[in-house]
Amino acid sequence: MGDPEGFMMKRFIHEKEIINKLDHPNIMKIFELYEDQKRFYLVMELCDGGDLYNRMIKKVYSELETSKIVL
Repeated sequence: MGDPEGFMMKRFIHEKEIINKLDHPNIMKIFELYEDQKRFYLVMELCDGGDLYNRMIKKVYSELETSKIVL
């Protein structure tokens, strides 16, 4: 990937370590990182509920409703 020093992989590993130290239900876990000649691959926790933005554009939520979605 044009990264002979492995800078990007080191950065990904560092990000993975930081994210996995945060134990919160709204923060997705990263389990593994892989790399080949062209790409990086992340094995992440499955989050199948959709994203907040798509829910928000379908309906205008009150502050209380939004807090229940986020928490």
